[in-house]
Amino acid sequence: MGSVVYALAWLIFAVFHSILARLSVQKRLELFTGNYYRLGYNTLALLKIAAVFYVGQTWLSDVRFNLLDSNVAIYSFIAIRAIGFLILALALTTYDLGRFAGITQVITGERVSDSSNEPLQKRFLSQWVRHPLYTGAFLILWGGATSPFGFWTALWGTAYLVIGTHFEERKLRDIYGDEYRKYQQEVPRYFPSFNSK
Repeated sequence: MGSVVYALAWLIFAVFHSILARLSVQKRLELFTGNYYRLGYNTLALLKIAAVFYVGQTWLSDVRFNLLDSNVAIYSFIAIRAIGFLILALALTTYDLGRFAGITQVITGERVSDSSNEPLQKRFLSQWVRHPLYTGAFLILWGGATSPFGFWTALWGTAYLVIGTHFEERKLRDIYGDEYRKYQQEVPRYFPSFNSK
């Protein structure tokens, strides 16, 4: 029963987060929020995901699975998670974190519609995968799948990211057109391909 309640919490988060991420919705809400939209969006996202995790911790056990009693298993999960955090941190170095958080927009008065002027990010980790932030997030999620709470968090978090990627890529194609379509053909989505071209 707890996994169903947790799944519903993730579903509610996903629906509201995805609706608020739509460019048309952002532009409408921007009439009321002005240049505080992105900062408000991120703050609200943090509060929503905290509520989702609270529901999960309330309904699901955080006690480690018995199968993970060996040191090898425990350290493997720790290593997977650490690599995920490293990838996430490295991926964030290529972004304007002020703009990413919404602080730049508050200071400069930049609007959501101005974000289409940003160049397509294809540097550093983005030359090997299109969504390195998600790559790191997947590893963090599955590296934490050592309990019922961790497992269901990894499962629903992964489902959200995979489905969300579909909508994000559609938005990126609308913004960048053929440049993004070419990028999609050349660079894998989450994990690098080691096939020679």
